[in-house]
Amino acid sequence: MGRLLTASIVTLGLLVGMIASLILAILMTMDAISLPFTIAATIVISVLIWLLSPWLLDLSLSWINGMKFLSDQELETRHPHVHRMLHEVAREFAFTPARVGIIADRNPTAFTYGRGRGNARIVLTEGIFEFLDEDETRAVVAHELGHIVHRDFIVMTIAGCLVQILYQIYVHTTKRNRGSSDKKNSLAGVGFAALVFYWIGQYLLLYLSRTREYMADAFAASRTSPGHLASALVKVAYGIAKVEDSDSTAQLLRSTRHMGLIDVKNAHSVGLMASTGEGPDGPDGPCDRYGKPVHKPTPIPAEAMLFDGYNPWAWFAELNSTHPLTGKRILALGEMAKAAGKPFQMDIAGAARRAGVDKGELWPHFLKEAAIYFAPYLVALLTVLAGYWYLALATGAATVIATLFLRYPMGEPKPTTVMALMSDPRASPVIGRPVRLEGTAIGRADAGSFVGEDLVMRDASGFTTLDFRSMFGVIGDLLSGWLRVKNHIGETGRATGWFRRGMLGHVILSRLETKAGVLSAVPYFWQVLLSLAAIAGTAVFVLAGGAELAREVPWDVLAKP
Repeated sequence: MGRLLTASIVTLGLLVGMIASLILAILMTMDAISLPFTIAATIVISVLIWLLSPWLLDLSLSWINGMKFLSDQELETRHPHVHRMLHEVAREFAFTPARVGIIADRNPTAFTYGRGRGNARIVLTEGIFEFLDEDETRAVVAHELGHIVHRDFIVMTIAGCLVQILYQIYVHTTKRNRGSSDKKNSLAGVGFAALVFYWIGQYLLLYLSRTREYMADAFAASRTSPGHLASALVKVAYGIAKVEDSDSTAQLLRSTRHMGLIDVKNAHSVGLMASTGEGPDGPDGPCDRYGKPVHKPTPIPAEAMLFDGYNPWAWFAELNSTHPLTGKRILALGEMAKAAGKPFQMDIAGAARRAGVDKGELWPHFLKEAAIYFAPYLVALLTVLAGYWYLALATGAATVIATLFLRYPMGEPKPTTVMALMSDPRASPVIGRPVRLEGTAIGRADAGSFVGEDLVMRDASGFTTLDFRSMFGVIGDLLSGWLRVKNHIGETGRATGWFRRGMLGHVILSRLETKAGVLSAVPYFWQVLLSLAAIAGTAVFVLAGGAELAREVPWDVLAKP
């Protein structure tokens, strides 16, 4: 907890330091009379948003999603375990118990919002009570209470305001870039620095959000059990993957993605793994003592979380996410359970030892794959720096073609299973692994679309997405999704392609064979076509004398103000 708190303080300190340094630089280069007013206005707007947003969210969730707040007595009668948790924490930290809102949605999700400890709301969907048992529900509520106790509403508002001020400084310096040449150069440098700091600030803001999630997990683990929260994370992901979305449920998940218990994108990957071998549910399935259907997702092997916990690409996979990857959170919860001497089923660290996973071994693979991914951009940049800017597009395109055989290896596809692919800690989002899967195409990846071209395949071990990429581009995808893909839904067959792993695991489809026929694709066709067009266009330009004309242009003179 101390390390996470320190990380939050350091992140906020970095943002404050960036702003302070830029303000000082501006004050030294010009008399920025309106800058304080701009900063003050940004702060006032942020404060107003902080004050009004809970009320606006109340209206929005009530109107669009049908949220209803439970009275304290209703909560105690319907969900006494939640009521006890709320009042225990409120008494300990001396604040008014959070109001609890319920949304009639089977997708299990939970989130909190408010102005501070005494003004907080916790929203739970009916899916939380459908898919989670009492201990897991208490762990989820404790996680949301962790956000309230740590005053995350205020922390994230301050951090967001600081990032906005960085952008205001950038805009201000670009508009005030007048006067002597020296002052112009100085302000241009400050403005560029402000823009760079703003970009960095966006990622620091996301990092801060992930840090607060870890802190809330730690709080929940201290109030309940790390194992209960870990199983809750898996069941929430399972429920999100299992429940068929309507327009309203999809809107709820998207709009509350940054506030929810788990990132929706990562939830689908984890949830699909947990769905394999699930127990029966519904009116004909087993029920608990309250008559509630019992959902029994398959316990996910710890090996399936090794990518999240140890592969360097996992850091990039969550870079644009407000939440850590689920595997990382479960790994951290496992460490908490070990430190507290509590039982914990999903031992990812133990799975890493059994599989012989070595972070030092994974880094060379990562560097090689990163070099392949960025090679076209680096080659094009070096061409520009060498003075041959008119050849940059062609050299970059040539590098794309040269690295295709690395990103799409042409070896014989090896038979495998979904769980084996997801359990590979060395899986890559760059270099595809030639694979062959036997299973059933159970539906479209985008269940609400009648032109969705991607399919979900289920084998005996799990589910994965078959990523279809037509050689005719977007139009080909739409036509195939409309006319061809539907014929394969519900059919058992064989899929071959290249497996890649990022936040989600998927197979880039080369060929799908079922009783409905053959669905084939050439996923790299457009990369080759556009690259050849770029090379041919550059060749025509050079042969027409464009290179000589380009070299004669006095760029140094044109670049002067």
